[in-house]
Amino acid sequence: MRIQTERGQLVPTLPSGLEKNIIPTISTGHLPLVRHHDTIELSAATARELPEGAIVHETPRFFFNVEINETLDEILSGKAGSVSKAAYQILESNFFATNRDIQDEERVALREAGLAKARYLSEHYMAEDEASKFMDTMKLLAAVSTTRKVDPTTGSVTYVELQTRPKGAPDDYVNASQLMKRFDPSAYAGMQEAIRNGENSGSFLIQFAKKLRHHPEWVNQYRQEQKDILTELKNLDLPNRFADADTGSLSSFLETMALHIEGFSLASQKELQGNLNSFALLLSPADL
Repeated sequence: MRIQTERGQLVPTLPSGLEKNIIPTISTGHLPLVRHHDTIELSAATARELPEGAIVHETPRFFFNVEINETLDEILSGKAGSVSKAAYQILESNFFATNRDIQDEERVALREAGLAKARYLSEHYMAEDEASKFMDTMKLLAAVSTTRKVDPTTGSVTYVELQTRPKGAPDDYVNASQLMKRFDPSAYAGMQEAIRNGENSGSFLIQFAKKLRHHPEWVNQYRQEQKDILTELKNLDLPNRFADADTGSLSSFLETMALHIEGFSLASQKELQGNLNSFALLLSPADL
């Protein structure tokens, strides 16, 4: 073997001791100049566990309509942050459990548990008039949750839309977009597409306003339909297997709820117990 260098070629030579017929041998051991590292079996490693409650989930605020959101804001303002979070957690985790792959049976169970949790909050943290308004609102939203529909093509979830009017608007206010959605769905779809594409959508409302002049009955029909929907939701019978849960204290509430949960399917038990634990963690440990 030759090694090319700037000064020419070199022929490497071996030490004289190796020029003789010496047979090399292999032996075990450690080379003194080689750094050795300790090893650990991954199967023996223990994962680090965070203490319960270390990760705090911020509950989102849903918008239903102006009246409902103002009612909730009015009742919950001034209450402890844990009470407000517990109330909105009911909406997110019990009534409108979106982005979760659970069966209808489990959704019904969560809705029932949510109404029981709402009753506990109303009896312990609210004045009598607040409690009545709070429970009426929560029962209405629980009824809205029963209208859940899933588009088989897109997978998007929708609920019945409650009529709303901006603050200060007259009692006979009607949302033009919702009116278009009801009586001219193709124009409404075109308007939504224009909005998504950042295009001018006002022309759709102008054209619909012209149609509306020839169909004044649409407004009255829409108002009556919305009135009927609201009446039906308010009068909807919602059976509740947690209706007799003991709300005397948080500990008694959790105990009786846990006893009722034992009568549900295993899948529902897992959902309900986790949901109940989250509720308990939000409230003051002094109540336990």
